[in-house]
Amino acid sequence: MRMQENRRFIRWQVARPARFKLVSNLEEGEEQIALLKDISFSGAQLTLSENLRLNDKLELALEIPDEHNPVHCQGRVVWQKTVQEAGPAPFVCGLYFTQIKSRDKDKIFQYVRQLLLKTKEKNGKEGVNSAQ
Repeated sequence: MRMQENRRFIRWQVARPARFKLVSNLEEGEEQIALLKDISFSGAQLTLSENLRLNDKLELALEIPDEHNPVHCQGRVVWQKTVQEAGPAPFVCGLYFTQIKSRDKDKIFQYVRQLLLKTKEKNGKEGVNSAQ
């Protein structure tokens, strides 16, 4: 059975480390490391070693290159699955950002913009080189 697509924003493919803490009403969990696979203004996809449950709440710190301060946000797990033969990080989850500041959304936009410009520049150079 295929999951219904509910995304309102475009997701950009990235491969960045992220730190997260599982947050419950009673306590905060230990800080852990995950891999940020994609991101949008409303959510993200993480690969991680811990199996999270639907509606788990997380505090995230996303490291953005050339930024002194990471993007801080809070999110809720909206889906999760186990990936076969995924090695040390066999779980993937989708997050919906429940709290993110406008300036942090701007940091995400600027980072993705730079990635897209670098990709476009790289593809343009490859096209020139292959034509010679």
